[in-house]
Order: sequence, then C-alpha cells, then structure tokens
Amino acid sequence: MKLIPYLVYLLLIAMHEVIWRDVTAIHGVTINLAAFLVLAVALYKSELTVVWFGFFAGLILAAGMPDRLGWHALALSAVAFTAFHVRERINLKSPFAKFLLMLGGLFLHNVLVVLINQSGGFLYLVWHSALTGAVYTSILTLLFFAFKDGYVTVRKIRDIF
Repeated sequence: MKLIPYLVYLLLIAMHEVIWRDVTAIHGVTINLAAFLVLAVALYKSELTVVWFGFFAGLILAAGMPDRLGWHALALSAVAFTAFHVRERINLKSPFAKFLLMLGGLFLHNVLVVLINQSGGFLYLVWHSALTGAVYTSILTLLFFAFKDGYVTVRKIRDIF
C-alpha cells in the first residue's frame, strides 16, 4: 500500500474544510468531500485500507470539533465499511450502480452528521442539509466517474471544439 496518495487526500479534505467549503457552498448546501473521497477509495481498495482511511478522514473532518471528534471518525469508518461490503455485491461495471452507491453513502454520512451534531429540527435538516448535500456532491461524483471510466477525455473535449 502506498501512503502518499492517502496523505494527499487527507490534505485535500483539510484544505476543503478550512478554505474551500464556503467558496463551494450554494445557499448553505456544501460538498461533502470527505465522504466522497472515502467512498471513492471504498470502490477500489481493500477493506482494511478503506476503514482506516475513513477513520483518519473523520479525524481530519472534525478537527475543529474536539468534543465530537471520535463520533465523526466512527461515522466515516462505518460508511466506508458499509460501502466496501455493498461494493462486493454490485456490478462495478455499471456506472449507475456506482453512482447509486456513492449517492446512498453520501446521504447516509450526511444523516449521521446531522445526528452527531444534534441540532434541532432533525427532519428539516435531513431535507435541507443531508439530501441536498448528497445530491450536490453527486454532481461531483458524476464528473469523477465520467473522467475515470473514460466517458469524457481530453481528446473528446478537443474534438468538440
């Protein structure tokens, strides 16, 4: 296992939480980059790697909230573990199946974050924050899989223009 890509992913999560989160927000709905990267790793790597990456990504994600640090690490580890085992049972050649796995994992993580933060108005936050955040991050997922699976390439883009 190479360690450098995972450190870069964790640095990317930290930079997103500190610098880019407010820039990428649309009416309070933000991209859940930590869950996106954990789920992307869950699609391609081993179970142990996925769970540990989810744990450390959760630590980085909640670094500003020390009272809830362990809960966020546990939540991302659980999402990573679940995604890995769901991945074992689906057809990974289907982009729709990968997209649904990512959307479900993003929604699950967003609901867990709402539960961990214990804000009032749970159903409102599930609708306003969890569901819309999962859909917003799923747009990033579509772009990721379009480039990763070769549906969109630099050559195809050049041919258009």
